[in-house]
Amino acid sequence: MSKYILVHGAWRGGWIWKRVRRVLQAQGHEVFTPTLTGVADRIHLSSPNVNLDTHITDVANLIR
Repeated sequence: MSKYILVHGAWRGGWIWKRVRRVLQAQGHEVFTPTLTGVADRIHLSSPNVNLDTHITDVANLIR
């Protein structure tokens, strides 16, 4: 089966994909729904240094 990484939009978190994740997993797929640094339940990591590069690193590290 396939592997999916579903990335949320602004002001959201990985939880936004809950329903989609369940459907894909029920079909046997592996699904990752990370919450990016500085938003939602990771808001405590927010700082002026968190930007698009940080979010790209979040996803790249997940892939690795």
